[in-house]
Amino acid sequence: MLRTQRMLRAVLVLALVGCGRAQGISDQDLGGLVITPKPKTDPIDVGRATRDAGELGRAIALPERAIAAALGPHVMTIATTTTVSEAGKTVEELSDRVAIELGDQGTYHALYTNSADYGREVTWQGGKLYLRPRYQRWHERAPETPDEPDRLRDELCEAIAATWELVAPAAEVNDLGVAQAAGRPGRKIAIQLAPEVKQVPAEALVQRKWREQRTIDELYGEAVLDADKGVPLAVKLAATISFTRDHRHFTMKVSLDAAASSIGQATAIAAPGADDVVATPERLREVDDRDFLLQGIAPPLRKAPEGGSR
Repeated sequence: MLRTQRMLRAVLVLALVGCGRAQGISDQDLGGLVITPKPKTDPIDVGRATRDAGELGRAIALPERAIAAALGPHVMTIATTTTVSEAGKTVEELSDRVAIELGDQGTYHALYTNSADYGREVTWQGGKLYLRPRYQRWHERAPETPDEPDRLRDELCEAIAATWELVAPAAEVNDLGVAQAAGRPGRKIAIQLAPEVKQVPAEALVQRKWREQRTIDELYGEAVLDADKGVPLAVKLAATISFTRDHRHFTMKVSLDAAASSIGQATAIAAPGADDVVATPERLREVDDRDFLLQGIAPPLRKAPEGGSR
């Protein structure tokens, strides 16, 4: 879908600008049609977050790269458990764990595992990505985009924001005062079930429509925000949610335990041994599509082979 969206966006550029220009226009001058502008985010107001669930939610939803920018090197661990039952009988259960160790200059090692015996591992070091599924050998390649290493790390931490999104309409917060977390001063905030639940937002995807009718029956937890930076140092959530899907009634229990540690202490990140690495061909389909559709409008990202044509 992402590839299709980019192609459609490029076609729109062709329609708006026209094909008669001989001089190329840089991506930066195409008004966000090729390079998506980065959204500006206001700093987290820690005082407001102690009394406003929406502001706390903004902090909890911060991507891991924003936490790293605020705290520097650290270790992030995330553990989640989800159990779905029907008429008191468990029909699905999954627990997973993420551990990310950050080194100097943005390098990192990340490991994801779950109770279904699936996992993935990522190392970003020396300008190369090393990736492997669980029990397999490493694949080495250059990033497909400059943003890919950060994006992969953010994706591994998405369980924090996703769990909050699920329970946010029923969340009420209370200030628990100053607290220490990972050796830094913070503010602890209690999270509990609100007397009145806010309207659940509409879902665009059919497979998520069940969420529109969910009810949050139980909710409790706490978060510690860094007193200076406003980023989350620790988040704990536990909730019971009822929902109906395909005319069947289910109860879901979810829990999340996430925490930053070793703040300011860079982990030594090493590339995997050469005997455990398989070279991976670069995948540049999106680059090729972009250059083909923007011929004569924007400079190519990839040069054509000598003696050949694009």
